[in-house]
Amino acid sequence: MRFRFLGDSDCPDWLLAEINTLSRMTSIKLKNLGQLVAKFLTEGELDESKVNKIAQDAKLEPNDSKAVIATLEFILTSSARYGVSTADLSSELQQLGLPREHSAAIARLHTDNSSQIAAVLKGQSLRISGLSSIEVAPSDNACPFSKVSLKLKKVDGKEDDTTTIHIMKDDVSALLAELKRARALMEDL
Repeated sequence: MRFRFLGDSDCPDWLLAEINTLSRMTSIKLKNLGQLVAKFLTEGELDESKVNKIAQDAKLEPNDSKAVIATLEFILTSSARYGVSTADLSSELQQLGLPREHSAAIARLHTDNSSQIAAVLKGQSLRISGLSSIEVAPSDNACPFSKVSLKLKKVDGKEDDTTTIHIMKDDVSALLAELKRARALMEDL
């Protein structure tokens, strides 16, 4: 069976297995946990103390609480990625075996957060590294080349890479103009 919130593909087996774990929780606890996951997806911070409290109240094992968080994260990101309607998401989650109240709670989370999640996903897509600075080192008049250092900022937060290239002095201004033009085009997207 194909599901729209999964990009018209079949449901992964692990998701089917975790639907049972989601079903054991109350819909209110699921909604509260889903709000924390949605905040994590949009703002990048997960309040672990609140997650642990909800997991303890729901009598979830530590591994089960991690699996529930991963499942909610997958459902919310996948449904935002594929632009699924709230009614379709709720219906498809019920087809997977999630109770109606639980499906409605997740669908409400989707309605409230899908545009922000989609914006975050769009900002993260196709990003390997970003250009943080360009330095052109002056050279003496006898040398026909200029040394250009490009500092690349990595997306994963690791330290920056610096790449040095040597180009003809006459081509430096053309290179800088092309880089500025490329940046303007990318910012328009």
